[in-house]
Amino acid sequence: MLGLGSSGSSAAVSTPDGQILPAAKVCALFEKVGFTPPEDMPLQDAFDLLMAMMLQQSEQPELRSTPPRGRTAVSCTMADADSILEEFGAEARCMQPLGVEVKGVDTTEELHPRLVGALEQLMAHHGLVLFKNQGKPQKEKGVEGRYLTGDQQCQLSLAFGIGKLHSTHDNHHECPNRDIFRLSNNQNHGFNEVGPEWHNDGSFEREVFSHVVYHIIKAPECPGQTAFAHLGKAYDALPPEQHQRLAKCASVNSNSGVVHPMVHEHSISGRKSLYLHTGMTGSILERAADTEPGDKLSGIKAWNHEEMDKLFQDFTALLDRPDISFAHSWEEGDVIVIDNLAVAHKAMPGAHQTSSGLRILHRTTCAGLGPLDPAAHLGFPMRLGTSKPCPFKDHDAIWVNGYVGFRWGDYKTRSVPH
Repeated sequence: MLGLGSSGSSAAVSTPDGQILPAAKVCALFEKVGFTPPEDMPLQDAFDLLMAMMLQQSEQPELRSTPPRGRTAVSCTMADADSILEEFGAEARCMQPLGVEVKGVDTTEELHPRLVGALEQLMAHHGLVLFKNQGKPQKEKGVEGRYLTGDQQCQLSLAFGIGKLHSTHDNHHECPNRDIFRLSNNQNHGFNEVGPEWHNDGSFEREVFSHVVYHIIKAPECPGQTAFAHLGKAYDALPPEQHQRLAKCASVNSNSGVVHPMVHEHSISGRKSLYLHTGMTGSILERAADTEPGDKLSGIKAWNHEEMDKLFQDFTALLDRPDISFAHSWEEGDVIVIDNLAVAHKAMPGAHQTSSGLRILHRTTCAGLGPLDPAAHLGFPMRLGTSKPCPFKDHDAIWVNGYVGFRWGDYKTRSVPH
């Protein structure tokens, strides 16, 4: 909880030019720029810290971006994937309950397009590929260790999908490249408190990111794990009546208003999979009746609090199951590439705590392969403005704008969802 001093919610801060800003405007600024100050820090100190960080960032030279190169991967069938890996001196070992560890690949070198096509098949079916012992001794931004440079990670990322990075994030002042999202449990080295709930990256985009590359720059000494859950397995674990209902539902992103199906058929594997961002959903829509002439939103029900509360708790419990997800303990040199529509992920609690030892993770995101739209027969709009009043008649309908975080069940008793 941000400390507001003795004046409570009426506290104010002084700006560098002598102006007085009320607490409400300061907190709104924090939310707008995505700044989370340390717990119990006085409001003036938190404001001064943000100003110092923004000044430091403005003084940094402009970061270079990674030009797109277009799709180079050569697609293949799943049946051919193992033989293609063998052709390039690589081998794959299936992990449980998801993922494949791939050996014999140096991710600092340009990957052959046929090899990339095989890796994309493995990710589509198994969720992710893990490469161990990657990189060479580095001291980028003063951090000693064995890892890929920022440029090397960006070039690796261009190998997947359409060969273009989609970087919607802000840059920490230690970022080595515009397209690197630098995460850390120490705000001096990266953004903290990111992604503690089950989600898919880029859920605020109509064309959700196709692949995401995660690379540990500094592995923590204690737990600082990232958990991954297989969304196809999660779908299969639900009873038929849930399949039928969720197939008629869609989520509305609370930041952008873009509408995504709760169930989709993966474009590569063909497997039916779940899709839900548990921290950035402003409403759940359900096709409950046919559309009436002249009213595009008729027949669409927006869920109430009780319905969404149960859904989000059940969804989280489902993805937490050990037969559907696992928490990866990072080691120096680890690179994980995920199919962003085959798996969801979240940062485990230790990832945000300095007591775990310094943790620095680099993320790069690949542009989407195409829109993730609800089925046309459902008649849902592609986008709804959550910043505007709720357009649905039910006065109990949930309609939330902006990043909301995990707010279901007994969330107030803990800092992040388990």
